[in-house]
Amino acid sequence: MNGIRNVVKKYVIAMDVGTTTIRACLFDDKCRLLTCAERPVPLELSGADGEGMRAEIDPDLLWDAFCTVCREIMNKIEDVHSIASMGISCQRNTFVCWNKETGELCHKLVTWKDCRARDECKRWNESFTLKAMNIAGALLYFFTRQQRFKSLKMFAFLSAMVTHRLMVTLARNPEMRMLHRSGKLAFGCLDTWLIYKLTNGGVHVTEPSSASSTGLFDPYTMNWGYIILWLISFPFSLLPPHTFTAGVPLALCDRRIFGIPLSIGAVAGDQQAALFASGCWRRGDVNICMGTGSFLSLNTGNCPIASMRGLYPLVGWKLPNMQSYVAEGCSHDTALILKWAESIGLFDDITLTSNIAAKTPRTDLCFVPAFGGLQTPINDATACCAFMGLRADTTKDDMLRAILESIAFRMVQIWNTLLKEITFELTQVVRCCGGVSSNDFICQTISTLINRPVQRISEQSFASARGVAMMAGITAGMWKKSDLDDMVQIDKTFTPRIDERSTLIGAFERWEHNLKRCLHYYNK
Repeated sequence: MNGIRNVVKKYVIAMDVGTTTIRACLFDDKCRLLTCAERPVPLELSGADGEGMRAEIDPDLLWDAFCTVCREIMNKIEDVHSIASMGISCQRNTFVCWNKETGELCHKLVTWKDCRARDECKRWNESFTLKAMNIAGALLYFFTRQQRFKSLKMFAFLSAMVTHRLMVTLARNPEMRMLHRSGKLAFGCLDTWLIYKLTNGGVHVTEPSSASSTGLFDPYTMNWGYIILWLISFPFSLLPPHTFTAGVPLALCDRRIFGIPLSIGAVAGDQQAALFASGCWRRGDVNICMGTGSFLSLNTGNCPIASMRGLYPLVGWKLPNMQSYVAEGCSHDTALILKWAESIGLFDDITLTSNIAAKTPRTDLCFVPAFGGLQTPINDATACCAFMGLRADTTKDDMLRAILESIAFRMVQIWNTLLKEITFELTQVVRCCGGVSSNDFICQTISTLINRPVQRISEQSFASARGVAMMAGITAGMWKKSDLDDMVQIDKTFTPRIDERSTLIGAFERWEHNLKRCLHYYNK
């Protein structure tokens, strides 16, 4: 057999279930990446004007791809019993509902990019009920100074949250309503559904890093946010129990799936897994992950922090003796923008885009990356995408540079928001990962604008997989938390270019000014 022959050494399989790709990675007992297998995940985009973009995934195709890549990796191992554990990293806020008794699905996976609840969120955010809740939060925060009430003061529903996307899906599906009335409807985000499938319906749970971004979970109480869910009449009976992210075995795979009862040792949201893999375990560490979407995550230590400007307090990870919280800002359309740029002929080879942009002189051309609206710190689902400053002599390279700059500018915009919000000092650790971070032009632009070194980790495209592999290895006893530092390797460090900074700040400020023209474009 053409495989990895070592029956003594223990391995960890890490599954990274992304929005466009699903991959299985094999790590050894030092958490070194040995091999991987991947398959594309077709993202189905649809929706008429005014309805909001729908973004769905066929669950059968995703499950087939999950099993295929996992078996492909297992076939490279001489003795599959040398696999100590499996870790799973999932795209967050993607959900599905099914029949508890038969396991039959009620609809396709509704992804985090889906905008079907845009109008419903807008209606609720303008309602007297939510405004009263914001006022109550402000008063409670004034008297108690508790961060939880500060969050309530600024709380708003976003289409990326699961809350209203599920409510809208339920309202439009008579079969789901009938199953719910009879107590047969089950619900879960991707982590929950995959565990359910892997255990052949035996385990129905979630974990806090995935749950905390849904709008259903209260990170301050580490429980479901029953008060807000009661206000919107969310069906409590659908909420699964929540458990640890790692540190204890979460479930055993049904042996009929892979031939052995593989232990699931870690399940985490993709961004939290990437933060973990980047070595951002300390309060004040920052990670910038640029892949399908772009995310800036700050480790806030053992307390969540509330934001007045759209940073989300999330659970980083929950292990028996290791728990962290995160403040996160996001921009959703990174990969979609690059795919669109390629489709209209702005480049042929994405690996060449950094050099093209670096060699192209800066112009007044601006690009606003908002196919799915604008997220932190603006949170306008009705914003539009636009080029501004097009001239008769504008070239494809000019347009490409503007697009790459816009990805960096969105991260800097979130960084500036972060600096206004936090009350403690950041560490010197600013790291980046994700497939798009392989673009030197983007990373250098970020470093110069934030005036800090930015360290790109090695094997940056595999950060989420490495993160859950590191966690699963802790669960399996393959290594200790004290061993983790040696597992983080730096590929390249970008340092600020002081001579370019003032010019770049001017370009960024002009871009921010032009961005305002794209707001509320799709308002009815």
